[in-house]
This record gives sequence, structure tokens and C-alpha cells, in this order.
Amino acid sequence: MAYYAKEIPFPELGLTLYPKIETIMTHTQSIFEFYDAKAFYIGVVKENLKEFYKDTSNTRKAINACISLYHLADWYWVNDKNKREKQKEIPHSLALSDIANGSKHFNPQKHYQSGKIEGTDIPVTLTLNSGNEIIKIEDMLKEIERYWDSKIS
Repeated sequence: MAYYAKEIPFPELGLTLYPKIETIMTHTQSIFEFYDAKAFYIGVVKENLKEFYKDTSNTRKAINACISLYHLADWYWVNDKNKREKQKEIPHSLALSDIANGSKHFNPQKHYQSGKIEGTDIPVTLTLNSGNEIIKIEDMLKEIERYWDSKIS
């Protein structure tokens, strides 16, 4: 990034200098402007959830909401050796993990299989199926969001 310092006049030479200063900005302990779990939750997770709730049949928005919501635990329980155990208290943690990790590593043998319910007289509904139950993605995300709302204030 280039910045220009104030002009430096040299009237005796009939010159004016405009020094250009090259700078490099680095962030060593953050991801953009998000410095802690609360900032990440409000600035990334909540925004992804809002986008999905406005368009609940959009799979891209569902995946983005799930990924950011899944990774919130990494922000909240930073360097906590019991993080994996604590994540089990998050509602639908296994389903959320399957979606978030499934977006990175394709594996057809997950506990939950994602899908859609659609028809001529019903709106498209994104779902997860564990074999025993079908969960609407929207309902699952709202329940997880309520959990984090109670944790992060």
C-alpha cells in the first residue's frame, strides 16, 4: 500500500518533493477485524444466518451458515483441551460437523445425509436425514443459534 507524505518544498531549487512511502500491513493475531468469539459471532456467523433465513432453500447460504457456526467453537474455546467434549453440548453438533466438514471433504458415509424436500405445492426445504429422523436445516440452525446467544452476550 502506498502513502504519500506531505509535500516538501525546496524553493531555492524550484522543486517540490512528494515522498512515497511503501507500507505493508499485517495482522498477527486476528482474521480481518474479528479479534474474539463475540466479534466473529456478530460479524460473520449472525450475518451468514440472516442471509440464510431470508432464503432458506439456498444451499450455498446454508453451507456458509453451517461452516461459520461450526467454527465458532474454535473461537469460543480457544486453546481449551476439553473443547471436543464441550462441543457435544451444542445442539445437533454431529449434524453441524457433518455439514461443515462435508463441505471440505466429500464423504458419502456421514452420519447425516443432506437433501431437499420439494414438490409442486410445497416450498423447497433443506433437510438432514440420519436414518431415524429428518431435521429441517432452518430449525437446526435456529436451535444452535439460541444456544450460542445464551453463551455469547
